[in-house]
Amino acid sequence: MLYPLSYGGKAPSLTTRLSSTGRGTSARMLQAMPRVLLVDDDPAILRLLEVNFRIEGFDVDAAAYGEEAIAAATAARPDVAILDLMMPGMDGHQILARLRATPATADVPVVFLSARGRDDMPVDGTNAIYVQKPFDTVDLVATVRGLLEGA
Repeated sequence: MLYPLSYGGKAPSLTTRLSSTGRGTSARMLQAMPRVLLVDDDPAILRLLEVNFRIEGFDVDAAAYGEEAIAAATAARPDVAILDLMMPGMDGHQILARLRATPATADVPVVFLSARGRDDMPVDGTNAIYVQKPFDTVDLVATVRGLLEGA
């Protein structure tokens, strides 16, 4: 299911949605919400990802550049990171290197988003999954869920 970029409000988290229905939340339910770190310098793509992952029940940390991503990952360890490969300043590979150099985030699964063709993507032993832009958000969410289930 795709959601439009024109979505103006902040998508409620699963916790907010359950609380507003009067059903409340349990500690078990809160722990079950996976945290995803989204990093892309394109605000439209970042917003598209943020809205769709929140609607699918993820806790989301979003960052538009590398240092912001590192700070977010340090503050709250993500269960998976989705990194734009080509960004100004610190690119996706450099962010991944910083995550791998930090013991708390060394084993976080990573999905790279790239406008480059699949044949142009480096094979460098990062164990990252590469997804070419443009992408289908439903497929991307399914890929992330598969990574989490396999972890």
